[in-house]
Amino acid sequence: MIKKYKSYDIGFKQQLMQEIESGIITSADASRMHGIASSVISKWLKKYRDGSLTKGPTGREKMLEKENRELKEKLGELYMQIEVLKKIQSLKPPRQIAATSIITSKNLEQYQKGAK
Repeated sequence: MIKKYKSYDIGFKQQLMQEIESGIITSADASRMHGIASSVISKWLKKYRDGSLTKGPTGREKMLEKENRELKEKLGELYMQIEVLKKIQSLKPPRQIAATSIITSKNLEQYQKGAK
């Protein structure tokens, strides 16, 4: 048999902890009234005092955070690839374009063909 745990709303937890802190109810009374183990109430009370008894991220938020992390990793990889390609390109000697070449007696014929 699988044991199913009851889930309590964050608002309920905070209100119950406020009542315990203000002395309206004791943690033992809260445990009996709501059928919650005293160890659970102690954990909630500790979190409440630390300020960490807040609503956690939803399943969708967790999924979006994971997707965001993956996209940032991919972006970093692509950035590194671009930097490598820029370095490789800067190491290659620039190609000479025919219009900017110096005409010498050796290549004069090549340029005279187009001029008629």
